[in-house]
Amino acid sequence: MKRSKLLTFIISLVLLFSFSSCDNDTTGNGGQLVKVATVVAPTHPVNIAFREVFLPMIEEETGGRYNVQLYDSGRLGGEKQLFDYTRSGIIEITAVGTVMWSEIEMMATPDFPFIFRNVSHARKVYEGEIGDEIAQYLEDREPLEFMAWAPNGARVFSSSKDLKSIDDFKGQKLRMPNNPIHVKLAESLGANVVIMDMSEVFTSLEQGVIEGQDNPLSTFRQEGWYTVSKDIYETNHMVSSIEILGNDEFLESLPEEDRKVFEKAAKLTAQRAWDIYEQSIEDDKIFLKEQGINITEPSEEEYKKMREMAKPVYDYLYDKYDWAEDLVERIQEVK
Repeated sequence: MKRSKLLTFIISLVLLFSFSSCDNDTTGNGGQLVKVATVVAPTHPVNIAFREVFLPMIEEETGGRYNVQLYDSGRLGGEKQLFDYTRSGIIEITAVGTVMWSEIEMMATPDFPFIFRNVSHARKVYEGEIGDEIAQYLEDREPLEFMAWAPNGARVFSSSKDLKSIDDFKGQKLRMPNNPIHVKLAESLGANVVIMDMSEVFTSLEQGVIEGQDNPLSTFRQEGWYTVSKDIYETNHMVSSIEILGNDEFLESLPEEDRKVFEKAAKLTAQRAWDIYEQSIEDDKIFLKEQGINITEPSEEEYKKMREMAKPVYDYLYDKYDWAEDLVERIQEVK
């Protein structure tokens, strides 16, 4: 225990020096320092919403009692680091994806393929009773408050080769993240999987190490992959989330009225991020088409076939998680 506390103290000192040298968005110079960290780009809907909603709301409704500093683009670490820093109290608030799925099993749910009919359905699930249930599952296991569900985006497949039908997956070298659900899905569609970090994708596409990948349209655009790709197959097979998480000790230390402001600000930030994201989908499509990218939307028949092909993924999930089948049924019943 002493060794763990010492390590936390040393990391805190290192980060403290890092904070002083980073350019970041802030509510001001006075008040108690509150660090908010993300890994996504400044143009990501979550960071835009933090700047438009969270920072000004905390400043205005607490009378400047807090100096909230936003560190985006992974400047304070990768997703796993930010999750660990937040649950240990080094960072007060973070917004990360489902990086904790291996430790907190139900957080794998957003990665279940074809579980959502569309983005609107996903938003209803995340913002409804099932989202609250999954959030509670995390809170029961970690010293964190699950403050809100925000969007990362609907994942689509892209390739530097033809990718206009299910048959085109066969034999393609697709980069997938190191997550068994993603890997099994790509394999079930007939692809050859290459596991690699996202930072390697551009160069690997350029050099032919891989031929395709899966990510939201916004990521495909922001990373510039349209310059080394030709086709997008708009499967929307997963609607990925970003979780806004707060350190329990920090939030419990706040006066009750201030804590309510932080909690309300997080929820409104997430709602704004969803609005921005949903509005951006068509803009991203228009931009990518102008860059010469072919975007194909699967037919209902193709969607049905892909769901059938993904059955081995669900056999794996239902065998691994005793709660999964019931949860999937309830998600699909949400109107």
